[in-house]
Amino acid sequence: MQKSTLKTVTKKVEYCLREFEETRNSDIELTIRLWKEFYPKYIKTGKNGDEGIWLKDLFDLPREEHIRRIRAKIQNDLGKYIPTSWEVAKAREFNEDKWREAMGRNSTLFD
Repeated sequence: MQKSTLKTVTKKVEYCLREFEETRNSDIELTIRLWKEFYPKYIKTGKNGDEGIWLKDLFDLPREEHIRRIRAKIQNDLGKYIPTSWEVAKAREFNEDKWREAMGRNSTLFD
């Protein structure tokens, strides 16, 4: 599916989770990536090269909490694009055996 055809925040979150593995472990990383991929006009670069957004632009961007809830539904309810870090998966209360199976790892490797 073409990135430019994605209209809903849910589809955009799923795209980021699928394409950028690091977004599966951090809601902040996911939010920043989603903003950069789908709302680049709001990303400003300062004189020192640091990136940021204007506070007033928060009204036009999907909020982190909304993105987090969508990510949780995709990962927890649908079982897709689960965290790649066991520490994150454990904190989000994933079943360890199912996580290991999804990661393609033999459970004896972790013992």
